[in-house]
Amino acid sequence: KASVSEYIGITSVKVDYNRPGVNGREGKIWGSLVHYGFADLHYGTSKAAPWRAGANENTTIEFSSEVSIEGKPLQAGKYGFFIAMGAEKATLVFSRFNTAWGSFYYDPKDDALRVEVPVQKLDKTVERLKYEFDEQTENSAVLSLQWEKVRIPCKISVDLQKIQIESFRREFNSGMFYRYWQNMQMAANYCLVNNINLEEGLTWADRSVNTYFGEANFLSLSSYAGLLEKFDRKKEADSLMKKALPMATP
Repeated sequence: KASVSEYIGITSVKVDYNRPGVNGREGKIWGSLVHYGFADLHYGTSKAAPWRAGANENTTIEFSSEVSIEGKPLQAGKYGFFIAMGAEKATLVFSRFNTAWGSFYYDPKDDALRVEVPVQKLDKTVERLKYEFDEQTENSAVLSLQWEKVRIPCKISVDLQKIQIESFRREFNSGMFYRYWQNMQMAANYCLVNNINLEEGLTWADRSVNTYFGEANFLSLSSYAGLLEKFDRKKEADSLMKKALPMATP
């Protein structure tokens, strides 16, 4: 048994799976041990089952927020993960049913998403099946299954700015986050730097300075001033900066 996880932006992605070995069967895995397409495995209720994408119980993949898989949206949640293999292409299946043993009880009515990806060849043999994250950016990563001499990649991406703003809103309802001017300033400055959610960002900037837990200092005042300038309130912004500049350290 194994698991691998990674944060893409602030979204947690976790895969739980079992790792079969090649065990001397090189050249006999794909299309034989792992059947191609959807097949009747002569067990369970499914008459057209994909591969379980591992061994034993369901391989599962869990997302803490909405993601895009190869450009197609998928809601937050935990999914059973299956693969309908082919020699050149594979169909990845994300099923809402995630507690089965293998794919013997697979039912397409539980599908949340299917996407098609290329099957890539590897130069060296991977003895034990593994899942791995690579090609990371601030808002995407490629999750790949690797086994024997095959790699099956899947690009996962997130709307980082949208998710971050939603996270700020949730956190502001918690006492710990609200009670520190730094948190309000950080959220306001995120809006300023990324030029998004400016009206709400301006209210956060105001709260970082003028509420009970607010504090007028260089960081909070300069973020506040920057957001005021976004609304052409330059006179007010200049007034805040006159207060802020003497507070700045080298």
